[in-house]
Amino acid sequence: MIFVTFKIKSGDSEYLEHSWFNNYSMAHYEDSKSITDKDMIEQTYGEGRSTEDFEENFNEDTNTYEDYDNAWITVHKVQELSIQALNILSQLGVLYK
Repeated sequence: MIFVTFKIKSGDSEYLEHSWFNNYSMAHYEDSKSITDKDMIEQTYGEGRSTEDFEENFNEDTNTYEDYDNAWITVHKVQELSIQALNILSQLGVLYK
């Protein structure tokens, strides 16, 4: 399981958001075949958008996605996540299971 930190830049503000992916490990991410930055951004922020619309707003060179309110989203960090850590992050309200 992997824990992903996204960096969002909206105007002059920058902040971090988090998500997790149960069916992938760091090996899947590191081989860039099973899951990529683009996949994680699309699965987390592309809901409600067509694939064509997402593609038009994703910059392949910088792995950056511009969402509907002109915020720029990138993958900041990916790390392995244990069940125990997931439970703690869920209890703290950082992630939702």
